[in-house]
Amino acid sequence: MPVNSRFAVAWSLALAPVCLFIPAFLLAGMGPCTYTHPLVIVGAFLLFICLELAALPRFVTAARSSGKAIGAMIGMGLALLLLVACIAFEYSAVTDYWSDMRLGLM
Repeated sequence: MPVNSRFAVAWSLALAPVCLFIPAFLLAGMGPCTYTHPLVIVGAFLLFICLELAALPRFVTAARSSGKAIGAMIGMGLALLLLVACIAFEYSAVTDYWSDMRLGLM
């Protein structure tokens, strides 16, 4: 088994939200000012947060089993960066949804 394959699950979990970002917005019905289905984007960002949280321990176990920490540190840094971005987008989507619900726009 090649050493790089130990990081395959971790990298696929970390990069999955990048690949699923555009389809999530298309499913939410992204318009010029709002979403047609805002709960879809809220659920998508929750899924993205879970994927990033699942990627972090996978990088640690892959680094321990392969003995190479540089790739794991780069992956964990990317996963943490994407986790912060997903949390910020989730907060923005939820607050927009709640404000629209409060104003009766939905």
